[in-house]
Amino acid sequence: MKNYFKILFIAFGISLFACQQQTPNVTTQQIQEIKKEIIPDTRLEYFDVTVNNDERILHGATVSEPAFKKLQELAKKNDYDFRVELLPEAAFIENPWGIVTLSVCNMRAKPDHAAELLTQALFGTPVKIYRKKGGWYLVQTPDRYFGWVDGSGISAKTNAEMLEWKKLPKVIYAEVSGFAYSEPKQNSGVESDLVLGNLLSVENEDKDYYKILYPDGREAFVKKKECVSTDQWNSKSFTIDDLLKTAFLFKGVPYLWGGTSPKMMDCSGFTKTAYYFNGLLLQRDASQQTLYGEEISVENGYENLEAGDLVFFGRKATEVRPERVTHVGLCIGDQKFIHESGKVRVNSLDATSEDYTEHYEKGYVRARRVMNNVDDKGIEWIVDNAFYKMVLPE
Repeated sequence: MKNYFKILFIAFGISLFACQQQTPNVTTQQIQEIKKEIIPDTRLEYFDVTVNNDERILHGATVSEPAFKKLQELAKKNDYDFRVELLPEAAFIENPWGIVTLSVCNMRAKPDHAAELLTQALFGTPVKIYRKKGGWYLVQTPDRYFGWVDGSGISAKTNAEMLEWKKLPKVIYAEVSGFAYSEPKQNSGVESDLVLGNLLSVENEDKDYYKILYPDGREAFVKKKECVSTDQWNSKSFTIDDLLKTAFLFKGVPYLWGGTSPKMMDCSGFTKTAYYFNGLLLQRDASQQTLYGEEISVENGYENLEAGDLVFFGRKATEVRPERVTHVGLCIGDQKFIHESGKVRVNSLDATSEDYTEHYEKGYVRARRVMNNVDDKGIEWIVDNAFYKMVLPE
C-alpha cells in the first residue's frame, strides 16, 4: 500500500510538472516584442502593459486594437487572466474632447506629479481624452502625442460643447508672457497668466480689450494690442522673417526637458513652438521632426542651408549602431542656427565664425526643409488638423 501511494504521488508530481511545462510564464520580452511589431512609436500610440507571473495576470491598457488582440492571444495561449483595457474608456468613446485651461499644461508619463515631464500643451489646445484615473486624464494632443494631465489643466467637453467652442472667434496671444484680467483694466486683478501661442476664445470686445471665455466657463479681459488674429493661420502663409522674429523672442529662455513654452523649453519644443505660432504643426520630438520635410544635402558644404531649415544632431548610423537624433536647431542663414541648449542661443556650422562650436559639426546628422513641404502627417497646417477643424472627425 505504501508503494502504491508513493507511485501515485510521483505520478501526480510528473503530471503537475508537465502541466506547468505546457503553460509557461509570459515574459516581459514577449510583451515588448508585440509592442515593437505593432507600435513603432509609443509616443503616438499609448501602450502600458505589464505581467504578474505570480498571479498569472496580464494587465494594463493600450489604444492599439491590433496590439490588444495579440496580447489577448498571448494570455489565452498561456492560461493568463487577461486584464488589458482597450482605450478609450467607455465614457470617452462618444465624447472624447477636452480643452487646455492653463497657460502651460504639463503632460507626464504617468498620472503623478513626480513622473517624467513628456511635453506641454498651451492654453486653448484641443485634446482627445482616452482614460481617467483619479484626478488625472490620459490625453492626446493635435500632434498625436500621449501623456497624463492633472484634471485641473483641462476642461472635458461633449461633442456639442466642442463644436460651440470652435465656433467662437479666436485670437492668439502674441507677447512672450502676460496676463488676463478680471476687469477691462490692467489693475483690476489677475485671472491667469498667458504665454505666446495661447489660443483665446473671444466673447466680446471694446476699444482696448477682448473679453475672453475660458474653456471651464471663467471670463477675463486681455489687451487687444497683445493679441493677433488667427488670420495668419487661416491664410496658410507666413514669411521666413515672421518665423525668425518668433524664434528670437525666445532667446535666453532656459532649458527644460519636455518644455514647449516661453517659460522654459527643450530643443524640439523650441522649433515646434516657433512654427506653431506661425500656423504650422510639427511633430513633438527631434527624432520625429527629422523624418519629415525635404532633406537638404550638405555634401558640398553648409551653404545649401536656408533660413527656416531644421538641422539635426546626434549620432549617424554605422554598421553596428543605429542612427540617434538627439538635438534640433532652426537655421537663420549664413550657416548659423538658433537652438535651445542650456538656453536659446545662436551657434554656427562655419568653422571661421565666432559662434562656431565643433561639437555640433561633429554631431551633425541632416537638415530638413519645412517650408513648402506640408504633408499633413509630420508637417501640417494647424487649420487642417482634425483637432482644430470646425467639424469633428469621425
